[in-house]
Amino acid sequence: MIIIKIGGNAISKLDNAFFDQMRTWLAQHEQVVIVHGGGQMITSASEFFNFPTKKIDGIRVTPKRLITLTAQILDQVVQPMFAQRFKDHGIPCYALNQNQESILYGEYLDQAKYGEVGKITGVNKQALANLPQGKVTIMSSLAIDDQGHTLNVNADTAAQSLATLTNAEELILLTDVPGVLIDQVIVDRINPQKAAEMIDAQQITAGMVPKIKSAFTALNAGVAKITITNHLDHSGTEIML
Repeated sequence: MIIIKIGGNAISKLDNAFFDQMRTWLAQHEQVVIVHGGGQMITSASEFFNFPTKKIDGIRVTPKRLITLTAQILDQVVQPMFAQRFKDHGIPCYALNQNQESILYGEYLDQAKYGEVGKITGVNKQALANLPQGKVTIMSSLAIDDQGHTLNVNADTAAQSLATLTNAEELILLTDVPGVLIDQVIVDRINPQKAAEMIDAQQITAGMVPKIKSAFTALNAGVAKITITNHLDHSGTEIML
């Protein structure tokens, strides 16, 4: 299985090479699952309703009044728009959250600190096994806890957890930058020590911090190959131990 995380900002920038790669993988009978975000739209909608946007360590604080809006934007706006892009390119896709509840199980990360934000604790393996073959699956990063609460999960973290729980062969964190950048130069490879030094020096900041941490977690859990990039045909930054 190949797991790809795509940020909301990156969806509109996907080029023909991306969809060509999807066709190639499907022709090779690869199972491709894409976990998408939608942060920019959530921010815009929050501003429209005068809800403040706050992030702590790159994680979006999600109070109860915002979780319904977040879920609606991810599952009813971003996901159909993303699915349409596949259809426009003649590629079969399965919009998971349009057809069933999330297959991700979770629990609160720290409700007092982050609100309705979760971390992944498991995956519905039966639903995962029943995903249609020959189609790219797209899903949001929302999870459900054992009480039925919807939890907002950082999409990088959700993709990492899914890759780990499914023993995926590859995890790609597709973003709107070509990799980890220092003075606009791509860092080809990065290990935990180098990453820690760069974070301490504030050379890695904001949303790249959870990406890096998620990548190392997945690598330690046995995911064979992890890359942060903005193009599937671009080498980007390879995560190494």
